Amino acid sequence: MSTRTCARRSPPGSACPKGSPPKDVTLSPALSQVVTEPGPIASRKIGVIADTGSDLASIDKLRRAVTRLGASVLVIAPVGGVLSRGSHRETAERALLTARSIEFDALVVAGGTTAASDIKLVLVLQEAYRHAKALGAWGSGAAVLEAAGISADGPGVVTGDSVAKPFIDQLATAVGLHRVWDRTPAVMASAVPPATRA
Repeated sequence: MSTRTCARRSPPGSACPKGSPPKDVTLSPALSQVVTEPGPIASRKIGVIADTGSDLASIDKLRRAVTRLGASVLVIAPVGGVLSRGSHRETAERALLTARSIEFDALVVAGGTTAASDIKLVLVLQEAYRHAKALGAWGSGAAVLEAAGISADGPGVVTGDSVAKPFIDQLATAVGLHRVWDRTPAVMASAVPPATRA
């Protein structure tokens, strides 16, 4: 910005910087969100959407696998508390009412989760989609993504029949890429065509 433009846009009495911006700036890969190779997923948070009908044993399997990679799993359910099915129990650390995409690096829908038309469920999934975050589902969890208007075979969406090694590896890769930049043209496109001038 020129000194003249700065003076026009700044509050009265504030100083404008002098000089010119540096010409030999190099980009820092450590500061970039746009990467071409997946990085480690240590310290990343993966939200798993579940309910009382979900495959709780596989949530535990996913948790153990991503914990070995340094990431963590937080269960998101319709309400807080403990989900139990058979001998398996999972604590719902987040409720759909308060869960938001900004807290997670990826969201995964557990197999067996009901594809309800709960606006809070749809909201958190669509937020993650618009924020270009990795999404995933195993088993019938893919139907929950579809019910929220998210194609199970879209960019950055990982699906599998179960929480097996290929699913975990694909999810870790997607999370390691930080964002799904291939999704941004669709997310950024306006649903309303621009007005034409006469």
